[in-house]
Amino acid sequence: MTNIYDAIKEKENQIAIFQAQISGLQAEIEALRVAARILEGGGQQEAARPVAVQAAAGGDKNKQRVWP
Repeated sequence: MTNIYDAIKEKENQIAIFQAQISGLQAEIEALRVAARILEGGGQQEAARPVAVQAAAGGDKNKQRVWP
């Protein structure tokens, strides 16, 4: 039988792995957006602006911006 504390720790580890994967995917998406703007001939690039703000896993004091 699995100890409840071990099960919680395992789920926390899985969450940390998923969050790291999400961060990597967000970086790739941003790079693709930049490349798309360049390929579209974006001679005049508008200033990057956040579309939303997400609370990070650490709480409200650490916030992560989501870029278009």
